Amino acid sequence: MTLASANPFFRSTTLKKLAIGVLSLIVIGGLRAPLSEAESVSQGSRHLTPHYDYAGLIHLHTSYSDDASGSYDSLASDAGRQGIRFLIVTDHNTLKPISDGRQGWKGGVLMLTGVESSQPEGHMLGLNIASAPADGKTPTAPFLSRVQAEGGLAVIAHPTHRKWAWKGPIDDRIMGMEILDLADQFYDAPAQAKTAAFAALPFRPMAAYLELGGRPASALAKWDHITRTRRFVGLYAPDIHQAIELSDDWKIPFPPARDIMRIARDHIVTPTPFTGRHEEDAPLVYDALRAGHVFVSLDVLGDGTGFMFTGERPGQTAWMGDQIAAGPPTTYRVRLPASAAPLKPVIHLLRNGSEVARSAPGDAGLTWASDDDGVYRVEVTTRVPTLAGAPREMIWIYSNPIYARAD
Repeated sequence: MTLASANPFFRSTTLKKLAIGVLSLIVIGGLRAPLSEAESVSQGSRHLTPHYDYAGLIHLHTSYSDDASGSYDSLASDAGRQGIRFLIVTDHNTLKPISDGRQGWKGGVLMLTGVESSQPEGHMLGLNIASAPADGKTPTAPFLSRVQAEGGLAVIAHPTHRKWAWKGPIDDRIMGMEILDLADQFYDAPAQAKTAAFAALPFRPMAAYLELGGRPASALAKWDHITRTRRFVGLYAPDIHQAIELSDDWKIPFPPARDIMRIARDHIVTPTPFTGRHEEDAPLVYDALRAGHVFVSLDVLGDGTGFMFTGERPGQTAWMGDQIAAGPPTTYRVRLPASAAPLKPVIHLLRNGSEVARSAPGDAGLTWASDDDGVYRVEVTTRVPTLAGAPREMIWIYSNPIYARAD
């Protein structure tokens, strides 16, 4: 797979220059990213059961992919400096890093291996697998059967991309999808926004970068549609390649992973802490992902560590990703992290994709009670500057849903 097929954002010369300009300014400090040195721990206040919050990234590439550069060691080093606790590397159509011994704890970061498999219907990530077909030639149904047989997780990548949108059915063996892909955000930004961002880079780098991001409306709509009938996990993907192909023989290692890692993270919520032993901690990560105990945070705006969304009734607490019986009144609670204060965010509680409650700007949380069934999830928004001067709304945090079902 070539970079042109994997990252069409970089195919035109103008867009290559824009990408280099945008991310070069990120390097010199155009974006701020307050980061936690360790996991956030809640010891169970009046409304929270004890849990641990670990920031990580899923869907990254190394030189095991022919359109990428970098290594497991370099990714671990970059992530460790930023307080990121786990990475799941998904090189194209290969699981060779497993036999090469690349998995394990490196510099305080749990390095795990999956695969990005090219299917006739689109692209799919296979996680927590060791020997499932990874040659890019196996049809989707046998691929999913092997993933299932190994107890793995299948995730749709680039589900609404102009070129790679998933064209097949949503098989029951598919666990979830990317609701936010950074490369897709850059690629899908309007031409006017790209032009304006390029012109503003020397003067307003933060606003220039943010001009290229937006609400992933089509992905969220697809996700909401699927979750109406089944549990389906939503994840973030940085799709790191660290390679811009300027010609067949000339590839530069850019944008650097250390900069892309600053933008957004998947935060898993676990009932027990990491132990520092790969054989015990890898299942902790995959169990949290499978359960949907995960939220997405644009940590470049503020570290999301400490966010929590629960559904509660006497004797029962559901975390995001859990199912709870509809009927008895359920109290839905959202808690924001300490980093929220300067952002003056607004919490939006959605049921089946439509807003049913919201907080006042700057509130530290939201409480809302209902006995209606439905799929409840949270978006936390904040106002960010634009190149035109007037601020616009952006999503800071996306939660996975709580499913209130009648049975």
